[in-house]
Amino acid sequence: MPIHAALLRELERFDVDIPIERAHTPPASWYTTPELFELERSAVFGRSWQPVARVEQLREPGSYVAGCFAERPWVITRDLEGQLRAFYNVCRHKGREVVLGAGRAEQLVCGYHAWTYDLAGRLRKAPQMAGVEAFDREAMSLVPIQVEAWGPWLFVNPELDAAPLAPRLTELDARLEASSWSELEFVHRNEWTLACNWKVYVDNYLDGGYHVPHMHPTLDAQLDMARYQTELFAEFSIQSCPSAGEAELAQQRIGGQAIYAWLFPNFMINRYGPCLDSNHVIPLGPDRCKVVCEFYFRETKTAEAKAFIAASIEQSAVTQREDIEICESVQVGLRSGAYDRGRYAPRVEQGEHHFHQLLARALRRA
Repeated sequence: MPIHAALLRELERFDVDIPIERAHTPPASWYTTPELFELERSAVFGRSWQPVARVEQLREPGSYVAGCFAERPWVITRDLEGQLRAFYNVCRHKGREVVLGAGRAEQLVCGYHAWTYDLAGRLRKAPQMAGVEAFDREAMSLVPIQVEAWGPWLFVNPELDAAPLAPRLTELDARLEASSWSELEFVHRNEWTLACNWKVYVDNYLDGGYHVPHMHPTLDAQLDMARYQTELFAEFSIQSCPSAGEAELAQQRIGGQAIYAWLFPNFMINRYGPCLDSNHVIPLGPDRCKVVCEFYFRETKTAEAKAFIAASIEQSAVTQREDIEICESVQVGLRSGAYDRGRYAPRVEQGEHHFHQLLARALRRA
């Protein structure tokens, strides 16, 4: 059977129109096959908004930040007039990444042959190119991509005609604004590499707290799990849960309520009383991903605040290590040949089912 026919058959094994009470989960092949992973790179990550930098990193004219997501190198600049711009970070001469890391500059100079671009992406210098016929400098400018600021992050999208991000997040934005999230300050960043498909991590996050009492005893003690709820929106979902008020750490860290927001396909925002954590799940292969965690706090200067920050980040690391254990074990089972499809717990796994519906539609459109 041709590869594309086999892939289509596997995609069709998940029916987006079947209600959760009768639905089966996507087959194991969605989590293990290179062909499906390659389709996701173009159909999902090549067309979605991805948080790749923080607004604070590009406040000053002349600032730039560069990185790579799903094998697409990008660079964001704030030009000398103060406008944000984003491009594929690919020199039009031989394809080298033009700049690396972050900094401030009036021009972007490729370290290979010194081709030079201004902060608006226009080619300004191309040494040793005299005598080349029909050399169109304008056509050799950096290839643009979209950039948009939302919350403390800068998002990029390779699709130039993609709809803006912020209008899609109106309800979530209102919830976060009500919690005064704009007052929070970035403090710390962690990265974790997992031996699992990126969707395994997202599934685990979206199971409506199903696994929390069994796998996260410390977190479970901080939350009133009997009042855990999930709300579904067009391209995101919000899980929320009141704190267990008698727990001391819950009073400090969780506050009155935890909000767990997920943005399709791979970004999570965890909002607690005086702090916020985020998780960006970056696909590295069919059975590998990276999770970038950022931490934001309201109070950062005093000794008491610093002690709380350290305790909060360590508590997050405990939960993260527990989740890594879960996800890597799930990937072993998905590869085993003994597992094909599962079923949803309808009262709690609505968010996971919603994710699979959005993903299936994106893959089928391709």
